[in-house]
Amino acid sequence: MREKQKIKYYPSKNKKTETYIDGDTFVAKHFYDAKDAYVREFISITNNVTKIRHITQNGVTSKLEHFVDGKRDGQEIKYFISKADGTIKSTKFYSAGKLDGENITYNDKGSIIKHEVYALGKSVLKYLRKDGKICDVTILDQEGIKNLSQIEFDKLQTFLTQK
Repeated sequence: MREKQKIKYYPSKNKKTETYIDGDTFVAKHFYDAKDAYVREFISITNNVTKIRHITQNGVTSKLEHFVDGKRDGQEIKYFISKADGTIKSTKFYSAGKLDGENITYNDKGSIIKHEVYALGKSVLKYLRKDGKICDVTILDQEGIKNLSQIEFDKLQTFLTQK
């Protein structure tokens, strides 16, 4: 149920904001209506976690991101807008506002074209691929390996022992 619905029009008349409370979730919707910059943002806040979904004029989700206490935290997903079928363009992981984890970029057919791993905001690893499979890894920051998550560290060790 919508409670305390509030709509604001800004002086430029190009942006409308609608806010309401849905259960224990605060929801804000931003609508932009300019010829070259129409984007809608759906923002929901539950227990200090902010989820923002960016939508194009045609109703296609272009990006999904998460924030905790005002800092990026969790997975950010970008989608191919032209495909309009939810095909993922890239995924990034953040922790307390810094890149932390796998960052993967895909082509429009779903194949990985770039695969990097970050730890505490620093680029640590770059996986090289051939025919879709990891064929080599470049360690960009030897010291940063100690800051990798256990999953990423184990993945690196498995690859290095099989090599």
